[in-house]
Amino acid sequence: MKKRPLFYLFCMVASIGGIFLTSCNDDDYAGAAPDEITAHYSNKLSDGTRSNFALTYSGHELIWKSVNLETNDSRTAQLSLQCILPHEAETRLTDIPLSPDGQGGYTFSGNATGSQTGTTFSYSGTVQKGKLALDIENPQIPTNPLVQAQKLNFVKAGVVLRISIGGMDIGELIEAKIDEFLKTVLRNVSFHADGNITASYSGMQGSDWKSSPANLASFYMTDGNTLYVTPNVDMIIRQIRLNQAVTRASDNLITVLPKVYALLNQWSTTGLKFAYTENYAITLNKAELDPIFALLKVLPDAIRDISIGEIPVLGETTIGTLADLSALISDLSLTLYFSVENAG
Repeated sequence: MKKRPLFYLFCMVASIGGIFLTSCNDDDYAGAAPDEITAHYSNKLSDGTRSNFALTYSGHELIWKSVNLETNDSRTAQLSLQCILPHEAETRLTDIPLSPDGQGGYTFSGNATGSQTGTTFSYSGTVQKGKLALDIENPQIPTNPLVQAQKLNFVKAGVVLRISIGGMDIGELIEAKIDEFLKTVLRNVSFHADGNITASYSGMQGSDWKSSPANLASFYMTDGNTLYVTPNVDMIIRQIRLNQAVTRASDNLITVLPKVYALLNQWSTTGLKFAYTENYAITLNKAELDPIFALLKVLPDAIRDISIGEIPVLGETTIGTLADLSALISDLSLTLYFSVENAG
């Protein structure tokens, strides 16, 4: 009987302690715990069914991107955007308030400015265990001559091509062919304030002009004379598949994709570097074209018997010849000349 008060006291302390521990461990988070949502989220084609990231940019789906979310308390978070803004390898968002959504996850939103480029934007999203959705809304890159011009009509192409044997300049010999080809497939290019590039293009056999979807490529100008264009390889590949443009030998194309990815990887962050002049001329020099020749060397097996849209099949011999010729080229540049639509 003497021990019973001590027994009751022990039970009461244990009960209070249990309630306290339960409140600390279970009720401290209104949704998922920090370790359940702190993760890397990605939507690249190579992720396949493991993709756990849904992203829109200016209201259009964007893939081949990833983010890292970190939180210690499920109340505020840090978000690292990987190559989502044009010409910005990483954009860090800090002290983001997390609001419980009542379903075990959280919502968040805010406004931000890219630290590397000065691009302004707003964002909103949701996160739950194993899944994150993010909308980048109203992104605006710093104003530049191309944004001000908006839409440029293609006028002509200029080619410089010098072969090391005898210093021959054979650019003029192929310039007419390239010019004719580009005028057949390209009508105009639009440079949007959000950094998107779209184009009016056509097939090779007199088909109707079409407008390219958003988010296939982006651009950024670091100064008045330097332009970077970044192709979104995953978006382009998926668009080809959606259009059922690859009609034959698709297995060969899939086989070569890892090599293509490796060669184009340098363009996925910084992009292709062009020289820009005030008369709306955009020039691609040899240093930027060299990876294309490297790409040609892995393409012959992949492109044999492939027809892309209405563009005729490219012969393996022709592609192989161009790849071999690259070793003899001492100087090479391709200039595209444009005019402002409705200028004057």
